[in-house]
Parts: sequence; C-alpha cells; structure tokens
Amino acid sequence: MKIAIDKFGVTPKGEQVDLITLENESGAYVKVTSYGAKLVSLVVPDKTGDLADVVLGYNDLESYLNGERFFGSNPGPFANRIKNASFTIDGHTYNLTPNEGANLLHSGTSAIESEIWNYEVENDSVCFSCSIPDGKYGFPGDLNIAICYRWSNDMRLSIDYRATTTKPTHINLTHHSYFNLNGDSSETILDHIASVNASYYLETDVNMVPTGNILPVANTPLDLRESKVIGSVVAADYEPIIKCRGIDHCYVIDRKEEGLAHCARVVAPRSSRTMDVYTTLPGVQFYTDNFDNGVLPGKHGKVYPSRSAFCLEPQFYPNSPNIESFPSTLLQPGNEYFHSIVYQFNQKL
Repeated sequence: MKIAIDKFGVTPKGEQVDLITLENESGAYVKVTSYGAKLVSLVVPDKTGDLADVVLGYNDLESYLNGERFFGSNPGPFANRIKNASFTIDGHTYNLTPNEGANLLHSGTSAIESEIWNYEVENDSVCFSCSIPDGKYGFPGDLNIAICYRWSNDMRLSIDYRATTTKPTHINLTHHSYFNLNGDSSETILDHIASVNASYYLETDVNMVPTGNILPVANTPLDLRESKVIGSVVAADYEPIIKCRGIDHCYVIDRKEEGLAHCARVVAPRSSRTMDVYTTLPGVQFYTDNFDNGVLPGKHGKVYPSRSAFCLEPQFYPNSPNIESFPSTLLQPGNEYFHSIVYQFNQKL
C-alpha cells in the first residue's frame, strides 16, 4: 500500500488540514482529510480497467468549508433526525438547537464533520480521533470518537467507528458519501440498479421523522429485495416516495445474526462497477440525492444537480432517543460504541 500525506489547506482560524492518500497495488486509491475525517475521493476501476472517482466532492478545502457539508462526511454525534431536537435521559431533558424546522438533522448546522481531527497512519489505514467537550453540540458527556478507514487490494473500504463518553448520551454514527458508480462527473444515477436486504422500513411523518411504526415493503415500490432501476423507483406514484421527492427512507436490515451483514448492492450497467455494503448496524438510510447540492462547483467544475448520486448510510434508526421500541442508541460511561461499515467495489461479471 502506498501512503502519501499532502497539505490540503488552512482554515480561517489558521488550522492546518491534511489530505491522506491510500493507494493499493492496482492503483485504485482513497483520499481522506483531517477536516471532518471526510472521504474526499474513492477511485476504482470500471470493466475496462479505467479508473474514476465514484464519490462527489470538491477539489479544495475552501469549497469543503463553504459548500455541501455532508460530501464524504461522518455526521454526528447523532446522524439523521431527532424529533423536536430533544431527548430525555434519566429524567433530564436535553434541548438541542433545531436546524430542520423544529427537528434536529445530523446534529445541527455544524458538528463533528467540521472539526479538525488528529490522525495516525498505519500500513493500510488512517485512523482519526477527536475529543468533544461536554455539551459542545448539545449532547451530554465528554466524547472521544475515533474513525478508522482501511483500504485493501481487493477494493474494500472498511470504516470502523468507536466512541466513549463520561455521561450517558445518545450516539449514532454513519458514513455519508454521495456515490455515482459511473464517476462523479456523470449526470445522474437513475440508471443504477439497487437492492436492499430489508423486509421492513420505518414509517415517517410529514417531516420525515420516524413515527415508531415499522412497515412491510411487500407490495410497495420500496421493496428492493429484488433489484430495481433507481429511476423507476423514484418516479413511482407512491405517497411515501412523493413526500420525500424520491427515496429517503431507513430500511430495517434483514439479519440472521450479529456481526457484519450484507445490506445493499448497487450496480451501474454502463461502467459495470458494483458496490456491496456490509454493516454491524441495524438499519440503512437509502437516499437518492433528492435536492440540488448547492451552488459551488464540484471536482469537475460543475454544480451537482439532484439525482447526481445516491447515499447508503448504515446506522441506528433515526429518532431512536425518543422511541423506546427502537434499538437503543444510549451509550453509558464505561462502555464503548463500536460499529463497522464496509463498501466493497467490483465489476459486474
């Protein structure tokens, strides 16, 4: 594995930001940055061996500071939505600052994806670490969070998440890259073919916050247990899809046991690139880039429109702090949060 460390830029506060490259034996590589522990590039071959970057993003630090904040990010301390931006632990209610109507999305307008992380490089990985003081983003407890990216010769990107706290707190970490398996300069992902290993999904209210009800996918357009073209699903005349302007749903992963489980697969027919997703987490949010991605040009000098990409974000269920029947996201002092996400790339045979 070839490893290179370059300077990515300096923040307005004068903080140095680095860009770390992990390149495998075939020349495929990933680039990650100490700004937000974000994934900046993921370059893999197509059926002819040609390399292309399959994640959306920017060329420079300034654009990451001012543009779409979730490109390649790991939102937290709590990814996705929390109703009314509040939760109660041991009788004490924590009120956070809402950023999506009355609700909280991805921990607010600025959270761990805007921190400058420390890091260590090993043979095939880079591990980021960050300490968040008690209450900095409204969450209780001094948090220590580690995110470790590992890149393999067989095009396997593994991301491990660890966290500890000094007070009981809620934590839900995921990876939020925007993928286009034809390459990030491609227009849309509507021709991609997706499957999700889930028999149920979470019902949401008008603000896309889970209600607590778990609904079957059977006999609905959201049934992706058999592969479907993304364009046909997002165009379906089905109220839960119309409400979200596409797919923006948390699926309940069908799993037979604990540990890494296969949860999703996406194939791009034109390039024959495939991506399989594995995780230890109970759910996966599938998002079809339903809105334009701001006004800043991306890596190839143009603004990314809606449907430029898709996101597959393994995670605990949104709004879990407020729904007792959901798997608990409560982390206690003395315990460690540890979960993994794997993105495996290949070419369709």
